[in-house]
Amino acid sequence: MLIDSFAWIEYFMGTEMGEEVRDVVERDKQLYTSPIVIAEIYSKSLRTDGRAEERRNFIAKRCDIIPIDEKIAVEAAKIHAEAKKTMEDFGLADAFVLASARYKNVKVLTGDPHFKEFSESIML
Repeated sequence: MLIDSFAWIEYFMGTEMGEEVRDVVERDKQLYTSPIVIAEIYSKSLRTDGRAEERRNFIAKRCDIIPIDEKIAVEAAKIHAEAKKTMEDFGLADAFVLASARYKNVKVLTGDPHFKEFSESIML
């Protein structure tokens, strides 16, 4: 399973949805994330409570980070172009997360409404 930024934020905030994420994170299971997710969590942490490095280290220890390569970039571009037809505010970062999940053939754990219509998503 790939944990996206929305899910990590809920986890670190200790919200009710974050408890669902905690259950996944604490299981002895292979988890993945994207460098895009690391960047989003790091930026938000710098802007809010300064715990960016601590969170980056935790995520990097718990997850395999799927490197972005040309194949993932092209898949992200295709996802982005298609999604923009119906979701004007669908971001390229979300497309990279989804392309990374498809590359590893795993689901994305998220609460981000942009992912709602994708079969790869497990919504919080």
